[in-house]
Order: sequence, then structure tokens, then C-alpha cells
Amino acid sequence: MIEIELKFKIEENQINSILENLQRIGFSFGHSRFYEKTVMFDNKDKIMQKTDGRIRLRSSGDLIELGYKKPLTREGIKKEIEYEVSVSDFELTEKILKEMGFYPTTSYERYRTLLIDNNKTKVTIDEYPFAVFIEIEGEENKIIEIASKLDLNLKKNLTAACDTLFQQWRKERGLPFKPHMRFEDYDK
Repeated sequence: MIEIELKFKIEENQINSILENLQRIGFSFGHSRFYEKTVMFDNKDKIMQKTDGRIRLRSSGDLIELGYKKPLTREGIKKEIEYEVSVSDFELTEKILKEMGFYPTTSYERYRTLLIDNNKTKVTIDEYPFAVFIEIEGEENKIIEIASKLDLNLKKNLTAACDTLFQQWRKERGLPFKPHMRFEDYDK
């Protein structure tokens, strides 16, 4: 499956007005704000780094997913290969990955709010420890239309993954690399 999305950094004080605008233009809540934990995996040969792919295990309430992602674009509208499958047990899936030679490399926490419209366009508000982002996912023409309705500047679209943006944020502040982005200690 190919995921097509636009991503923008927003300010925390914009969240409520964006949610109101989305509801005004026909979006409804798929999930109100919920906590997610994501762990990325790689092997000793760093195959994920070399191939620019990501194996991730995500816990999202009662939902646990194992996924693979790989970017197809670096600029403009973000396009990625994305495969996801639901699994029943986070710890057991992590053990299976370790037995296959894949170990946790990075992780992140976030709070996510999900809205969906009748065209199956998804909008998420993602609150990370260091910043807040909005992602619009769906058909290319539809996501551009939604971004326009929300007054988001297409020239400010971000294609980097959140963990990459986190490391850039840390570097700008003179902070060392930190593999795990957690609310409790993200700026230390």
C-alpha cells in the first residue's frame, strides 16, 4: 500500500481551532485523543538504515500493530510504502523480532487525535514531547484541498519522520542524540 500525506508543524494553541474547522467541513472523530508508543527495530547490519526503511511495533490503546514503512519521496507530498498488520501481544512480537535478529533502536511517544471524512481522508493531530504536527492522509487532490481549507502553507509541508525531526530539534538546541523520545525526559 502507498501512503500519501501532507504533514505540518502547528502550535499547541491551534489544536482546538483546527479540530473545530475539520468538524465544520465534514470530519468526525475516529478516535479522540489517545496515547501511542512506537518502537523502531533494525538488525546488526543496520539494514533499515541502509535501505531507508523502518520496521516498527506500535501500541495504541488495545490495538497493537507491526509495520514496515519506506519513503518514496523526499520533497513535496510525502509518499511511502506502508504495510501494517495487527498483532495480539506487544512483548511477544518484540521477542519474535529479536529472535529474527532485529533489536529496538529508537522509540517515541505521542498523543494522537484522529478525524475521518466520508472520502476516507484521515487527519491526525500528533502531540509529541517536543512539537505538535497535523497529518492529512488520503488521495492527493483531497489532501491538498483539506490543507487549503485549513490555511496550511503547502511550502511548509514536512516529509521527514518524527524521530528525524526530533533529532534536528535537539541538534538546534545543542543537545546530543537521544534514541528515545519520551514525555518524561525528551529535553535532557
